[in-house]
Amino acid sequence: MKHNYQLDAMRAIAALAIIAYHYTLFPCGWIGVQFFFVLSGFLISGIVIKNKKASAEVKTGAFFKDFYKRRALRLFPLYFGYIAILALFNFFAGKPEAFDKEWPWLVTYSINFRWLFQDYTFHMVYGHLWSLALEWQFYLIWPFFLWFVPQKRITLILICLLPLSMLVRIAGYSVNEHLPYLVGYNGSATAKALAPYVLPFSHIDAFVFGALLCKVKVRNFLSKPQVIYTCMALVVITGLLLVAFIPSYSLAAIGWPSNLPMAYQWVWGYSLLNLTSAAIIAGIIEKGRARILALSRSSVLQYLGKISYGIYVYHPIVIFGMLNVRDKAPAFAGKPMVELIIVTVISIVIAHLSYEYFEKRFLTKRKPQQVTNDFTSKVTQAPAERLTLELQEVNN
Repeated sequence: MKHNYQLDAMRAIAALAIIAYHYTLFPCGWIGVQFFFVLSGFLISGIVIKNKKASAEVKTGAFFKDFYKRRALRLFPLYFGYIAILALFNFFAGKPEAFDKEWPWLVTYSINFRWLFQDYTFHMVYGHLWSLALEWQFYLIWPFFLWFVPQKRITLILICLLPLSMLVRIAGYSVNEHLPYLVGYNGSATAKALAPYVLPFSHIDAFVFGALLCKVKVRNFLSKPQVIYTCMALVVITGLLLVAFIPSYSLAAIGWPSNLPMAYQWVWGYSLLNLTSAAIIAGIIEKGRARILALSRSSVLQYLGKISYGIYVYHPIVIFGMLNVRDKAPAFAGKPMVELIIVTVISIVIAHLSYEYFEKRFLTKRKPQQVTNDFTSKVTQAPAERLTLELQEVNN
């Protein structure tokens, strides 16, 4: 499968929605993270399944060595580079104040678990890294699961995992509610619903929906305009119904606040969002006729999607800077929107510079050896590398 630039555009839309959410101007913008999870599930699952089908040529050890090398070269430099920036700020300026206590969780990709402890000190400049930790935790397990599961039964097994993810969310909610050192113990509804939000296995269905997209029949069905619009309508309608019946739910969030705290939305809500994300991805891959996908043809959005990993990582520190200086400017109509535009532009510029002058140094190391016209070189080129390059890899 060739690189799909329209998926890059959807990455950009998701990243921009998350920035608006963190600037408190788009309360349901956190849904962009769910889209990233499903897209990651599709791309990573595709790499594993393609190589598994060529298992006669590809040795298991060689594949996983190549897989994790490529993942590390894509994810680690920016992630740990950003943490190094935070460490420098903490050393010279004393901010973020709690970095001295929280850095071990950051460098071990476990900050999402740390979120559940009552003594966790949240700070916006590193709090968002929970989703990257969750994805990495899945990368450590999901490829092995797909590699060793019987291929003849993989579709059935994946479908069976969908309700299991709901049961896992119920289990996580119960644990968070009953352990005294966790935030859900005697906590608010939002605090109790935090575990289903940040724990890795709570999002099994996101990666399952992504993996199911590797099946042509599934993509063909989900890519139909009526399916895409039905999924989106269900998201909006259920959200509006919740707004009508739950006083704490705001219309601004369209009934989809983060953590999904009420009406057991934390059980079924993520599955609906993941299904909708899968339908959108399928529509793009199969060049569906749903007009709502036309925005993904924007070349500007496609480039922003290319650097969306950097946009996501850097934007909170830009927001933090804006929050510390915005009160110095006089108030005027539309000031928050202007501030958001400034934050977004600065985040994009930083992400662009980071991609061009830092990340690319590592990305070039992921390229396979050049294939010459010599037949021998074509045969001996690592099959794992050839097949891995056939699929677009995640930037988030």
